[in-house]
Amino acid sequence: MLTHTVLFRLPRPLDAAQRADFVAALQAFAADAPLTAGPVTVTTDLGLRDPANPRVADASLSTTFADVDSFTAYLNHPRHQAMVTKVLEPSGVTWLSMQADTSPS
Repeated sequence: MLTHTVLFRLPRPLDAAQRADFVAALQAFAADAPLTAGPVTVTTDLGLRDPANPRVADASLSTTFADVDSFTAYLNHPRHQAMVTKVLEPSGVTWLSMQADTSPS
């Protein structure tokens, strides 16, 4: 199994309406994310640290894939590409992703 986790940071100053719209778009994507092997989880920051801190993310998305081939196909899938080009890039969102082997040992 491969777990794909993405941390998102919205532009500052942080606008509550923009954040709500962004999280709604993430949740809509997560409800029907292509090629995943498990649930897609969207979480939001609790606001416990100063949002001006450049190390604070606003939201995350995490999902699993059966294997590397499934993950690679996901990256190129039209639904994923639309999320990147129609939501992430126009919103000025920055993100970091990490892929980890989470196969049972």
